[in-house]
Amino acid sequence: MKNVLRWIWSVLEVFIVIYVILITSLILNKNKYGYTEFFGCTLHNVNLIDENNIKNAHKGELLVVKKSNDIEVGDLIYYYVAYNDSYLIRSDYVTKIVRDDLSALYTVHRGNDDFSIASERVLGKYANLYPTIGGILEVVESRIGFLFLVLLPIMIVFIYQVYEFIVVLHYEDVTEDDDSDNDKDNKKTTKLEKTKSDKFKFSDNDVEIL
Repeated sequence: MKNVLRWIWSVLEVFIVIYVILITSLILNKNKYGYTEFFGCTLHNVNLIDENNIKNAHKGELLVVKKSNDIEVGDLIYYYVAYNDSYLIRSDYVTKIVRDDLSALYTVHRGNDDFSIASERVLGKYANLYPTIGGILEVVESRIGFLFLVLLPIMIVFIYQVYEFIVVLHYEDVTEDDDSDNDKDNKKTTKLEKTKSDKFKFSDNDVEIL
């Protein structure tokens, strides 16, 4: 039973380490606009403001936009727009494209106005919205989420590894003491047998010839 529990915990440890690496990557992989980028995709939790800027988006959804360069006129693109001291994500249809060898300038229509968006501010055109799970990303990226979802699991693994190390050291000490006691007993037994053997030794002079 102990071996089964030990095996289960070993598997759980591997899972925790992979999970912590994944969550930490999500937290650390922020682009210059303050959004999470992971494996070529931009991840964002849709809030109330985003509902008015991102088409078909609703609060609490997770928006995942894959970076793409094959944008054409008529495509719905997602791009960053400055808002106070930060950036928001918007989505609009492209009405015009001006390209050169290094970059492109996309014109989008919003309301009664046309806006030009540099290619470096464009996230892409391939996007998915996942209902209700957007809040998970927000929690993970918060300070409390980092404390309970990253630091706490890795601390549990670390404490257990320290416990295992102490148990192994204690077991080795006990084993060494037992081996030392056994050596002493063996030496005593050998010495006793040698003494008995010496008592029954006879020289030729001690034997009387008739």
